[in-house]
Amino acid sequence: MKNKTRANRITKYLADEDKFLFLEELLEAIEKSKRENNFTSINDCLNSWEATAELNSIPGLKERVWQRYNRIKKVGFIHG
Repeated sequence: MKNKTRANRITKYLADEDKFLFLEELLEAIEKSKRENNFTSINDCLNSWEATAELNSIPGLKERVWQRYNRIKKVGFIHG
């Protein structure tokens, strides 16, 4: 079985424009990690995008989540 990197598993479920944003944020996280001499920024970036990819990987889930979010926002529990 072929071993896929975490970044490849993430990009599999991203739209083309999101892939660009992911790579841009990952490069920023790498630079920050180099400056701070730790991997926290890289890990945080991957975790964030992994959540987005997971949301996109389940057909219809993203739309259901947004519907619920908008209902909660409409009743005033969320502002913005």
